[in-house]
Amino acid sequence: MKLRLLILSLLILGCQSAKEEKSTEIEQPKEEVVAPSEIEIRTVPGQSPLKEDEERTDWQNPNLVLDVLGNLEGKTIADIGAGSGYFTFKMAKNAEKVIALDIDPNALEYIESQKRIVGDWANNIEARLTPPDVPNLLPQEVDAALLVNTYHFLPNQQKYLPRLLEGIKSGGLFVLVDFKLGEIPVGPSDQFKGKPEDVRRDLRRAGFRSIDIDTKSLEFQYIITAKKK
Repeated sequence: MKLRLLILSLLILGCQSAKEEKSTEIEQPKEEVVAPSEIEIRTVPGQSPLKEDEERTDWQNPNLVLDVLGNLEGKTIADIGAGSGYFTFKMAKNAEKVIALDIDPNALEYIESQKRIVGDWANNIEARLTPPDVPNLLPQEVDAALLVNTYHFLPNQQKYLPRLLEGIKSGGLFVLVDFKLGEIPVGPSDQFKGKPEDVRRDLRRAGFRSIDIDTKSLEFQYIITAKKK
């Protein structure tokens, strides 16, 4: 009888120990998986921004977008949502100054690293961190502003646009480029896109004038231009 009790006790202790080990395994926190930032996905460390992404260039047609901005000589331009500096460095070739605005410090660090690679001609680029809901510009700081593929990611466009208007000089230009609705091979899902007419309405309410929509020049995107009185 004592032997049976001893064996039974050992079996009970073994089961309890197994349950405790199983419970401990379940309660252990999983290793957090940190998603790479947009800048890490889109760029290769050490690669110059001047080595253009040919695939993007085919559909983005950056030269056409730059033509819309017009002559940049002597002007200060804001590149809103600059990312890896795709447009920043192109504009810096002719502009007096380019302010690269982004919410991601990694993106701005990348731009600074590329400035060192390309040389002194890019010293007119200022990488500036900004909150998601404001452009972080001084009053009448820029002659023009460019916002590409970013508008529908802004958390509060109605708050953002009037602040942006304040940062643009009188008579200054705002150029917005974004993806068309529908099934297209580039860009985000329709959840993160909108009608250009709705963007025009937002711009008008914010105080922009001379608003024009171009849906023909780019295959997958529309271009909106607006001015400050």
